[in-house]
Amino acid sequence: MSSNNNIWKKLKISECAEIICGGTPSTSKMEYWDGNIPWITPKDLSNYNSMYISKGNRNISELGLKNSSAKLLPKNTILLTTRAPIGYIAIAKNELSTNQGFKSLIMKDGNIPEFFYYLLKYNMDSIKNLGNGTTFMEVNSTSLKKLELNIPPLEEQKKIASILSSLDDKIDLNNRMNKILEEMAQTIFKEWFVNFNFPSEEGKPYKDSGGKMIESELGAIPEGWRVGTINDLILETFTGDWGKDKKDDKYNSEVICIRGADIAEIAKGFNGNPVNRFILSKNLINKKLQIGDIIIECSGGSPTQSTGRCVLITEELLTNFDKPLICTNFCRVIKLNEIYLSYFTYNLLWYLYNTNLFFLFENGTTGIKNLDINSLFSRHFIAIPNGEIIKKFSKIYSNFLTHIYKKKKENQKLDSIRDTLLPKLMSGEIKIK
Repeated sequence: MSSNNNIWKKLKISECAEIICGGTPSTSKMEYWDGNIPWITPKDLSNYNSMYISKGNRNISELGLKNSSAKLLPKNTILLTTRAPIGYIAIAKNELSTNQGFKSLIMKDGNIPEFFYYLLKYNMDSIKNLGNGTTFMEVNSTSLKKLELNIPPLEEQKKIASILSSLDDKIDLNNRMNKILEEMAQTIFKEWFVNFNFPSEEGKPYKDSGGKMIESELGAIPEGWRVGTINDLILETFTGDWGKDKKDDKYNSEVICIRGADIAEIAKGFNGNPVNRFILSKNLINKKLQIGDIIIECSGGSPTQSTGRCVLITEELLTNFDKPLICTNFCRVIKLNEIYLSYFTYNLLWYLYNTNLFFLFENGTTGIKNLDINSLFSRHFIAIPNGEIIKKFSKIYSNFLTHIYKKKKENQKLDSIRDTLLPKLMSGEIKIK
């Protein structure tokens, strides 16, 4: 790689791309919705980590497209959110449309969409500084069109995009592999502990191969199992501690606090963005997270988002941070009677979450929901397997976690390489031969 700046040109975005605004069909017209045209909103890109997107949560119909300001955008259009919030970005994997929260870029003159995807990311601070408004900040089309950026010739665009996208492709592959492993774990959990087809002594699916079942208040369950509650698995639960953001005479123990907002990221295989806090030293003794603990989100849900998301504290997670971990007081920490129960209980809680059971144990206002964890753990009955079956499942899930964290570590290195290269490549400081 060698320094080369003289072939780059400062161009306005309008010289490189046509900017298209989105729109929303009338929500009172049912015939405008649930068609075959993907319709993307900023919410669809929240916590979205892939470069390309093919669909969002909703579709619109041909009639909805025709009777609104939404536009059908071609494949490889760059989707940029310019309000609520500014800065989400993705590339259309196929024809789709967006709402008015986007200013989408259809590239001109053969400019490379993948290059501009990274170029806009690199210049995102400049884009955000264009925002104005009272209710919320928004970047208007005129300001975006006038924004000047340094643009290399097409061959250089291709080379830069190839290097950076190859790193992101590997990161995306690792994330998809981790997601598959988690889905496999939930599939195995359901087959073993809901359908009762755990391996028999002969290695066959227990129930389907005629394993003996006994009657219980939950219906037929395998012989040797019992009916109980989640409390039967738990040693204790306690709330987290938000602490303070500044050190003083009493709050002098520095910690890293996992918030409810971090749980989804950690559960997906990332680290989230836990924040530095300070708590009382005596509180640290009681609140410090240990291997095998489970954090469950108990407050902060919305009418469409149940509480109950969980994080399992593993050795890999603890060693990834340089300070003791705690969780916020909007969460509860669950300690199990035996550490091998943590893998089973963690997957049990996610199974209950995914089947929407937690909605039945929520209370609170329409804006904030609170999970009544005491009622959930004491009143919801489950079939409790014998210890040997739980240990077999725990061994399988432990192996899954080993592979998941290996991919996470690899992604951290790839992230670092990409983030180091990005400013050097986008500024023209280095050129790829």
